[in-house]
Amino acid sequence: MFSPDTQVSIESGYLILTMMPSLYCEEKCPHCYLSKDQRADKTIMSIENIQLICNKIDKYYSEKNFYNKHIVLYWYGGEPTSMGMDYFINAIDVINKTLSPTKGYTLKHVVLTSLVNIDSNWFPFFDKYCEGYFQTSYDGRMRGKKYLNEWEKRVKEAIDYGLSVGTLSVVNEEMLKVGANKTIEYLTELGVSESGFLPFMLNEQNKGKKYNRFAPTMTNWSSFMIEATQKGRSLHKKGATPPTIGQEAFYFVQSYRDSAISNSAAQTLFLMPDGTFCLPDYKNGYEEFMQPFGNILSSSFEDVLSGNERIRYLTKQLTRNNNIECLDCQHSNYCVMEFWKENKLDDDCFGGSKYLDWLNKNNESRYGDLSSSILA
Repeated sequence: MFSPDTQVSIESGYLILTMMPSLYCEEKCPHCYLSKDQRADKTIMSIENIQLICNKIDKYYSEKNFYNKHIVLYWYGGEPTSMGMDYFINAIDVINKTLSPTKGYTLKHVVLTSLVNIDSNWFPFFDKYCEGYFQTSYDGRMRGKKYLNEWEKRVKEAIDYGLSVGTLSVVNEEMLKVGANKTIEYLTELGVSESGFLPFMLNEQNKGKKYNRFAPTMTNWSSFMIEATQKGRSLHKKGATPPTIGQEAFYFVQSYRDSAISNSAAQTLFLMPDGTFCLPDYKNGYEEFMQPFGNILSSSFEDVLSGNERIRYLTKQLTRNNNIECLDCQHSNYCVMEFWKENKLDDDCFGGSKYLDWLNKNNESRYGDLSSSILA
């Protein structure tokens, strides 16, 4: 098992690589940070470039002589399945052969799909290449009843096939109307294994009506999370199998580690179709945008990692954006801020301190000992 004491950064051998070789997507989600033009662009990173990138990552790992080489690849987008199964298989084969177990690598592939635009032909793919698991976006009723019904049908088909299904939600006002109790009950009845619940971020695409309509306050997010966690624990005690709540599990792993650098995105990069590595950053307070660090196609992996933009970015993370309230906060090493930004006035912080306060007072884990778990 990868040590939780070293599993904190790319520089220690642990890489969470969010793969975005295509940004194309037919959906118009109010929380999406991609522009209309980006979502309409069907450009796909070539297999040759994926090979080149893998070679450069392998060269870096070999030169550093890491004892542990653990890489988790999250295939996001866009809608990643829009690239087609043949492309996907070729890309994963290239990655697995270049970053192979014989060289000491452990790899994990996770695909996030809307699920509504694919059929059951994808299920054997998830079974073979993704360890029988995939993630799907769950947004409650935000996209309408017809969409939700189709999504539910696909989830049931996948679980009946034998797959494990995780959901990733950007908590929105429509979910708050349903409530956390019913949300967890619904996901439990479906048979969902894991569920993550992210705060709704402001970006250039949703500024104005969409953000004002769908984005809950952080105080309401924390209340939702407390209720969801309580419900999950209650169902577990009754013998049911509710989904693992990602933010709750994250708390137990991170509070055990209690390391400033482990909560600074030092292990994470997003890879765009043109070879640019980037991560979400914030301007004008808490407006999200993508901060580029360099292009791996025209430079070495080490040059990207040690470049001025990434060093500046990591400094911002380690100093908690110089937020006085964050620097003084007992939760800053294990909160859910994810990428550091200014907090809203007169609201709970983006780290969800009210939820963390509750977890500290109610810190019994229904997951067993997570101290040796990986953040994947």
